[in-house]
Amino acid sequence: MKIPLRFQITEFDCGTVALQNAISYLYDRENVPAELIRAISIYTVNCYDERGNISESGVTRDVMENMTVWIDNFLGQCHFGLDCRRFVGESINLEEIKNCVDDRGCVLFKTYRNGEEHFVIITMMDADFLYIWDSYYLGETYYDTERKISIIFNKPFHYNRKVSIDRFLDERAKDFALGPVNEREVLLFKKMF
Repeated sequence: MKIPLRFQITEFDCGTVALQNAISYLYDRENVPAELIRAISIYTVNCYDERGNISESGVTRDVMENMTVWIDNFLGQCHFGLDCRRFVGESINLEEIKNCVDDRGCVLFKTYRNGEEHFVIITMMDADFLYIWDSYYLGETYYDTERKISIIFNKPFHYNRKVSIDRFLDERAKDFALGPVNEREVLLFKKMF
């Protein structure tokens, strides 16, 4: 059974929820291994900063990289049909992203929300727009003055944002932009049959 995609419950669990949503988008609830969800929950919430102080900083690039390695190792052991690939910086390719979502996959990417790093998933794409699930709940009128972003409320299994491709490719730290090339990060998830 498919379930609606989730919203985050804190200001710092977007990476955790984005990973869980990527899995929920691709698989029915009864087919998701509990160990995979447990690992995502445990390994992605950074509770301490680099000096060991309690922190609410959310998921870092290192954590996302380590989680990708863990997922690949886990998948190899349990034969769960998922392909997970990570790309950073200049290796990110719009055609790869389109191929992934066209092949019923989804793409998790690091973007920005009000200038702070944020993780969301792309579930669909056409010639002009990306269709994104953003786990940060916002009111219907939040982006009314922004012509490159729309909030969608009637697609809870697929997406809640419609974002122009030119915004996505923007090199500035703007909402739903990939941002500076050297800071870009995407994870491609495809269900293997």
